Amino acid sequence: MTNIEKTLSKKPKTWIINTIFSVILLIAVMYALRGATINMLRFNQIAYTIKVITREMTNINVDFLLGRGVYVFQEGVIFLTIETLAIGFLGTLIGAILALPFGFLASKNIVGKKVAKLGESILVLIRVFPEIILALVIVKGFGINALTGVLTIGLHSIGMLGKLFSETIDNMDKSSLEALDAVGANTWQKIRYGILPQISADLSSITLYRLDINVRSATVLGIVGAGGLGASMILSAENANWDILGTIMLAIIVMVLTVDAISSRLRSRLV
Repeated sequence: MTNIEKTLSKKPKTWIINTIFSVILLIAVMYALRGATINMLRFNQIAYTIKVITREMTNINVDFLLGRGVYVFQEGVIFLTIETLAIGFLGTLIGAILALPFGFLASKNIVGKKVAKLGESILVLIRVFPEIILALVIVKGFGINALTGVLTIGLHSIGMLGKLFSETIDNMDKSSLEALDAVGANTWQKIRYGILPQISADLSSITLYRLDINVRSATVLGIVGAGGLGASMILSAENANWDILGTIMLAIIVMVLTVDAISSRLRSRLV
């Protein structure tokens, strides 16, 4: 027996486990489908409904898109898209600025393991509630407006950005900090001259990635009155205004693709 054959003979027989798992999965699927029936009338009705909705949604409402005619400009898709982008951008900016001190507080390189545990716990608490729940709370205090969306995205971004910032600080090259320690630099000087020059590109890249996510979130938050395209989207869906919904969805697709392309290009230059 050759060395290759000996090595192959010692290889774990994973195919046995995979076969058993596949059989169990097949039995579970068959059991779940037991007694299931297909209502062809309902199936045909769904297919017809999808066909009608698709046809109506592709009929773009130009007046609503441009905010003219029976619509004022502030009600049009262009204005709402700009508002959504502004909510995502300002929320990300606020979140990144506030996340930076939390990132240092949760970094073992800066404050030590005990204090870093406290910082990590604070960031976890900030991330506990989903954005939609946070928006429902904030809207009670600040009302139905774009400020609610900015505050929601800004506060929620602190948790994730702070966590990523702290990991970036912990994973950086520590030789510069050791050199600054050797010359008697204080904490602020180590941050200013030893840490920020190393991590600024990574922090910018992380923030741009979060901006990409927050622009999508800003669209959803409009549903609970946080400004942007979301409110018009949910109203048009409830009232079966498919042409308006299609116009909004077209704007969302263009907006998301544009932001994604710009942020990806900027991240590629930074990293």
